[in-house]
Amino acid sequence: MDIVSFFKNLKDSDWDIFATKKWRIKDELSHLVGWERECAQELVKVFKTGNEPWFTLTDDYTKFNEKIYQEFKNYSPTVLLSELEKWEKKLEKNIQKIGEDKIRERNWDWVFDEGENSHFGHHIEQIKEALK
Repeated sequence: MDIVSFFKNLKDSDWDIFATKKWRIKDELSHLVGWERECAQELVKVFKTGNEPWFTLTDDYTKFNEKIYQEFKNYSPTVLLSELEKWEKKLEKNIQKIGEDKIRERNWDWVFDEGENSHFGHHIEQIKEALK
């Protein structure tokens, strides 16, 4: 699924609809921008050090999610979409630099966000449900 296209197709009035009890659709986009950036940056660190990324060693993302929310809460949807595109490209560049085969050999599924447990997919489904 092309996440950027999904968000670009939203109407202006959609951005303030609550997708969860706490987050509006715009907040969900902020959240995804933060995670895309984190994955792009962690991939480089993890490849150099061999250590697991911090987010695979915990189940508590509250502080990180709040930090991302605070950082991006005043950004417009247009700016957030530009940020998402920027970090998608950076992640893809990092994947190409390292080599997709090497990443998959290490079972770093978090890099690709694929399958039934897709993080982005989970949030897109929340948004689709809110828009019904």
